[in-house]
Amino acid sequence: MKFYSAMFLAASLALMACGDDSSSSGPADETGSSAKETTSSSSTDKPKSSDDGSAKYDCTVSGGVKVLYPAGGEEFKMGDTITVIYGSDVQGSGYRFAFKVDEADAGMDMFKGSVGPESPDGKTCYEQKVVLSDDYAEPSDEAIIRVIPYERQNKGANSGTFKVKE
Repeated sequence: MKFYSAMFLAASLALMACGDDSSSSGPADETGSSAKETTSSSSTDKPKSSDDGSAKYDCTVSGGVKVLYPAGGEEFKMGDTITVIYGSDVQGSGYRFAFKVDEADAGMDMFKGSVGPESPDGKTCYEQKVVLSDDYAEPSDEAIIRVIPYERQNKGANSGTFKVKE
């Protein structure tokens, strides 16, 4: 139980508003936490945006989860780190992040335990870094990341579909 309390604390500290230009430079560790970083030049460290590079998202949601990034159409390769951006108002003990090769796939958990906020407010954008590891991910032309609240799994939501290359 002590491990999970520490894990939740670490995950809570790793969350930041999506308007913040800092994010983690390294892949998330096995607890799912990540430290703030300086801006990186890697295209997979930050969401892509057609504006001046400071992506803004409306994470307002009522009654579930809304995944805003990946939005769909992106292309990544195995080993890349993706910053999943989502909003939620589902209270509980955190979230599962599942990699799905396509819509019909049940998905594989990307972390060994729960990550994310326990008391999301339905207005804040939350970020979670995930690494496309061969432990749970594989190349796909229709990959999806599903964000799933532990206590209300039917309230989960999918990212847009994206490509994962070798």
